Amino acid sequence: MKAPSSPAAYIKDHGLLEGETVEAVEELVPTGPSHRKLFVLLEHMKKFRGVTKKLQCDTIDLADVRLLFDSVVEEYPCMRDQLKPNAKIVHSPVFESAVIKVINGGAMSNAEAAAVKRFEVPRCGSKRKAREEDYATQILLAGPSKRAKNGGSVDDISYSSLLKKLPPTSNVYERFFSQCKIVLTPQLTCMPPANFEPLMFLRASGV
Repeated sequence: MKAPSSPAAYIKDHGLLEGETVEAVEELVPTGPSHRKLFVLLEHMKKFRGVTKKLQCDTIDLADVRLLFDSVVEEYPCMRDQLKPNAKIVHSPVFESAVIKVINGGAMSNAEAAAVKRFEVPRCGSKRKAREEDYATQILLAGPSKRAKNGGSVDDISYSSLLKKLPPTSNVYERFFSQCKIVLTPQLTCMPPANFEPLMFLRASGV
């Protein structure tokens, strides 16, 4: 019997190890505070795994991603530099902020409005549509907590629905990172990058 290679594996095997002593791994099995820390660590890992899987959904948009990142930063401040709106990895923070406000129906600054100006579309038939919609529907659509519909309308300016359909940092990359985690098991952590990169390239290419 080999020692558990991760907190999840340890907790899974804990029921089997409990109540019996295996000399080969007895000294490796955590006890006391270390045992409790592993259970706490697993709960944090479950949260990160949930966020990672949600980022791979085809229906998620930039506003959803920003909400997830802000929630993670609020609970784990150490990740602020990596997940904040103006992080170094963000190519155009102003454009991203503008798209999120278009989706959520928030007021934009002059710089944000200029960043998405090319996506403005002429408004037509809005009065007729308002007459056709019943009173309750108009109230719900005008609610401050509701997202803008059909691509977004901010300050009486309509924007193309393409903004809402922009993929957030490519879901394909998120799936690829998940594949890397599956391949790079604890037993393969010593694999040189020169060997690991071609392996993942072939896997992603379907070879």
